Amino acid sequence: MVFNIKNALLRRGTAEDGFSMNVSDLTLKKGEFLCLLGPSGCGKSTLLDMLGLVFRPVSAEVFELQIEDRMTIRQVHRLGTSELMKIRRCHFGYILQSGGLIQSMSVRENIMLSVRFSNRRLDRTRFCSLIDILDIGSLLDRKPRDLSGGQRQRVAIARSLVHSPSVVLADEPTAAVDYKLSMDVCGALRDASRELGSSVVMVTHNQEIASKFADRIWNVC
Repeated sequence: MVFNIKNALLRRGTAEDGFSMNVSDLTLKKGEFLCLLGPSGCGKSTLLDMLGLVFRPVSAEVFELQIEDRMTIRQVHRLGTSELMKIRRCHFGYILQSGGLIQSMSVRENIMLSVRFSNRRLDRTRFCSLIDILDIGSLLDRKPRDLSGGQRQRVAIARSLVHSPSVVLADEPTAAVDYKLSMDVCGALRDASRELGSSVVMVTHNQEIASKFADRIWNVC
């Protein structure tokens, strides 16, 4: 089990213009592809922020995180800021809506950022596997501005997985591409994460995408 969360209370904003959400029972298994499904404004991104350890719940009965089969951290939300930052840097991968690539860097350099920030050595076998699975070998020396939307998202997937994270968090990773590319990007994410053993939590409002690619769907609203 990567995440085990019970009765976590999330609250954002003031009583007048904010909202509250109670996460009664949310788990994530190793290697699982979980979709957080719901319409805009229902709290999907807030929940993803909690899973990404950047937004603390007001309270939680259980908030456990297992890292690399070796260590279970209990009451994660009570850890200090520096401890949470270290966990995020070393054990989490992220995919943003637009990819979030740095325009001045090559594709290779963008991918290597995760290795650099996590203070890990590059696993060349994993790197080569990612390049092959995602079919981006011919793009490594190009800049993001020279890539299509789908290619940028494939590079973002590689960057999110190259440092062997326990979990990848993807916030609407297909929002900036068309239907066909959405299917290609989600398929690439599923195949790469499954091959390399990382769990995925993906936010989407698209029922078809969730049904096609997720091992399990968690309805936020």
